[in-house]
Amino acid sequence: MGSDIPKYDLQIDYIVGEGFERHLLNRYINFPCKIESGFFILCMKGTLQITINTNTYNIERNDLMTLPPDYLMEIHGCSPDIQIYYAGFSSRFIESINLMKSTQHLLPVIKENPVVRLSQADANNYKMFYESFICSYKSLWTKSNKEIIKAVLTIFIQGATEVYKARSDLKLFSSSRKYEIYQEFLQLVMKHYTVHHGVSFYAELLGISLPHFCSTIKKVTGDTPLKIIASVILMDAKSQLKSTNEPVKNIALSLGFSNISFFNKFFKQHTGTTPQEYRGN
Repeated sequence: MGSDIPKYDLQIDYIVGEGFERHLLNRYINFPCKIESGFFILCMKGTLQITINTNTYNIERNDLMTLPPDYLMEIHGCSPDIQIYYAGFSSRFIESINLMKSTQHLLPVIKENPVVRLSQADANNYKMFYESFICSYKSLWTKSNKEIIKAVLTIFIQGATEVYKARSDLKLFSSSRKYEIYQEFLQLVMKHYTVHHGVSFYAELLGISLPHFCSTIKKVTGDTPLKIIASVILMDAKSQLKSTNEPVKNIALSLGFSNISFFNKFFKQHTGTTPQEYRGN
């Protein structure tokens, strides 16, 4: 799947700004991408519907998104009044300074809970935080100075760290066997989804009973294994439909469907539209 879904990374070390570029957003609506850069995003107004990895979120006012590098993202839409602040850092820059090491113990919590609702006071403080960096970002000297960028990233990471440390209600399955099963399952799906769509196949590979497998995945993710398999297939299908001129029949065959009728039914069941309609929108 990694070769099919488009990858996106920042070409510069660091960006910070406010608002959505509407023409840019439209390019990515219902278009899955693998994001290799890290982002800190604050919503101050409006709503945004987004899938991060296999989980869908309705982002609203005062929601803070903390997105470490290397995740799958798909934007489904946003309200006309959306107002966000964002700061992004390229994967190359993050790797070069290894700042994530200092917060490694919190990364599992952040990855499982990328969206956190802030109080109005905390959101206002974060807004001022972004605005000060937006002003300094206009300087070419700021953009090119590695030490300044490192300091900015440190501040954003520390800010996120304090938010997550203060939240005792956030779920964390990473240290449990249940989460290990989920991670192994996801890796197997990435490897076999173009051939195997059935839940029993993955339970057998993992060496656990089907009921135990299904209940474990449900407890960890809130979704059934079948829904997770479907979400991965759909990401690939949508990517091929939007980024290639490959006939729908060939796309269906490449994803393990024996005929186009089954694929059309599957796609419409999960998206509400046919592959041909999705490609034309």
